[in-house]
Amino acid sequence: MEDYILFQPSVKPLHREDKGDFLFLFKGSQLMVCKEKGNLFIPRRKDILDLNVSIYNIQCMGAYSGYNCHCGELVDKVDERHIDFVDLRTLSKTVDKDTYLLATKANLLLNWLKLNQHCGKCGSKMYIKDSKFERAMVCSNCGNTTWPRTSPAIIVAVTKGDKLLLAHNRQFPDRRYSVIAGFVEYGETFEECVKREVYEEVGIKVNNIKYFGSQPWPFPNSMMIGFTADYLDGEIKVDGNEIAHADWFSKEEIPGMYKKSISIGSQLIEWFLRNH
Repeated sequence: MEDYILFQPSVKPLHREDKGDFLFLFKGSQLMVCKEKGNLFIPRRKDILDLNVSIYNIQCMGAYSGYNCHCGELVDKVDERHIDFVDLRTLSKTVDKDTYLLATKANLLLNWLKLNQHCGKCGSKMYIKDSKFERAMVCSNCGNTTWPRTSPAIIVAVTKGDKLLLAHNRQFPDRRYSVIAGFVEYGETFEECVKREVYEEVGIKVNNIKYFGSQPWPFPNSMMIGFTADYLDGEIKVDGNEIAHADWFSKEEIPGMYKKSISIGSQLIEWFLRNH
């Protein structure tokens, strides 16, 4: 099982407690990491034992590669040379994909806990359901139950012959571009969202929409569903709100326009560079 599915989600620990268990500990929006010879890695239980820190909202995430994974929050100051705190965007550029995805799971779980301290129906205090199989928060007054939720968003690489559509969002650093993305609306299919977002943001129509892949995106609780699509009709006309500029670019023009990372946006651009 562990060779086939490296991470097994679980409400309760799947293995006996071990000094090798992973601990994903956040202080605000930053994750605790250990430093060794310029490399960053997630602390194990043995790395935390001597720090004398209090951990709050600790939760079992499941197990990875035979070791339990827990997440939690810190308020204590940690002043150790081998310990640092980094945000998840920085982490994505310095660790492998599996480690980053585990960190996003931890962040998503802790955000869900913090956002559901009180019932959305009656306002009473919520508590964590005591269950081996179900992760849920239950209202202490009316019994209203809520489970971890994910907000789906699409991200799409649109091609026109040997060129790729890239857009500069007003929130991006200067001269940084990416592919089109946006949140799925209520009752909307992913394919409908692709058509709408591209048309709303840059004014063109697309067809031949194909699934590419997916990635959890913890800013704050999204799932990015990636697609490719072909240009169908229209001229680029940016919305002027989110998008400041967009155009078609050849693969010779693209290097340096985007930030290489393990994000699915970067993967879509690199797919284009390899195949066109």
